[in-house]
Amino acid sequence: MQVLKGSLALFAAALMTTTALAATEIRITHATTGGAEKEVLDKIIADFEAANPDIKVVQIPFDDDVYSNTGLITQLQSNDVPDIYFQWAGFPVKRDAEAGYAMDLTEALASDGWQDTFVPSVWTEGAGTMVDGKPYLVPTSLDVTNTIWYNEAIFEENGISPPATWDEFVALTKTLTDAGEIAIIQGNNEFWPFGNWASHIAAKVVPPAEYTAAFERTGKFSTPGFLKAFEHIAELRAAGGFNRDLQGLGADPAMATFLEGSAAMHPIGSWLIGTAKELADADFRYASFDTPVIDPDHPLAHSVIGTATGFVVHARAKNPDAAIKFLKFYTLPANQVLRAEAGTLSPIKGVNETANLDAQTDQMARMLAEAPAMVPPPDTTYPVALAEAYYQAAAYVAAGEKSPGDALSWLDETVALIAE
Repeated sequence: MQVLKGSLALFAAALMTTTALAATEIRITHATTGGAEKEVLDKIIADFEAANPDIKVVQIPFDDDVYSNTGLITQLQSNDVPDIYFQWAGFPVKRDAEAGYAMDLTEALASDGWQDTFVPSVWTEGAGTMVDGKPYLVPTSLDVTNTIWYNEAIFEENGISPPATWDEFVALTKTLTDAGEIAIIQGNNEFWPFGNWASHIAAKVVPPAEYTAAFERTGKFSTPGFLKAFEHIAELRAAGGFNRDLQGLGADPAMATFLEGSAAMHPIGSWLIGTAKELADADFRYASFDTPVIDPDHPLAHSVIGTATGFVVHARAKNPDAAIKFLKFYTLPANQVLRAEAGTLSPIKGVNETANLDAQTDQMARMLAEAPAMVPPPDTTYPVALAEAYYQAAAYVAAGEKSPGDALSWLDETVALIAE
């Protein structure tokens, strides 16, 4: 009996020790649900838990569209908020800081020289990680949010190569259409996939002051510059540049169609690389080119469109110290190399240069490094309702539902109804 009692006591002590070790839980919500990037995320979390047995990491993943539309805001406003949440730089960070969801990370980033491990550009006001000079977002990825991916085999079969100018782009689109190819596959039922590209087209055509005035609501969209941009979209449509189900097709099915080799081009962001590792056949050959030069005299003629993404610590996090400890671990160069080699560009110094990158990720890294300017997407810079109105107007033109002039008039009327 004494032996039994002793065994029970030892068991109870062991159980209490195990419970104590797992007493701290941090909850992370994000939109990484599959592919190589998810595998790396799972590994980093497992390694962190092994190094910190007293901390348990619980993931709350959402499909990307659900996350951005309803999933995240529902969690941020709940009684049981996540300790860490994924967010896009720019307007969303500013909104979260002003709403009291985001924690000021000034002190955390200053400790142990953590802030100095990032490339300096991510801490500039224009990068969207800062609000009133204070950091609220820990950047973990740099994304080219739109580039034009192309199937190398289809290009070779039709005797074409990446264009240097917009006129060349329109011409090769017509060549592909006339040859019976799906020239460009785009899934735009959420408006942002084409809208993102349409905003870059406009940024390369519209005078910068005119562009900013329209999005800041101090000017109109019905201007010669925006009209020219929308006319270029109509021109591309006339060349067969958009699939008929553009408005009804989802972003993921469109990407899958491209990766299975059924379309010549697919305009989307750098995250396609990670999905390609999961869905594309081993012999699938693809590369990309930026939106070609439209007006060589425009100051943003050679710009790329991109943004930073990362993690925010909720201002009401239950375990903020553990959350920051995890983020410091997550951004260690060794872990960021794993993410870079899975197709994610890193904002940590030296990672992209030392990682064994595939050809596509290396191309994205060089595109970002060589571009004289980066244009942020409207939905990360301005109120989402305003950005989405622009995206829908551009979609009307791409689908042939409105003329460029009518679409801009509709846009100005719609913007006027949006609350300040």
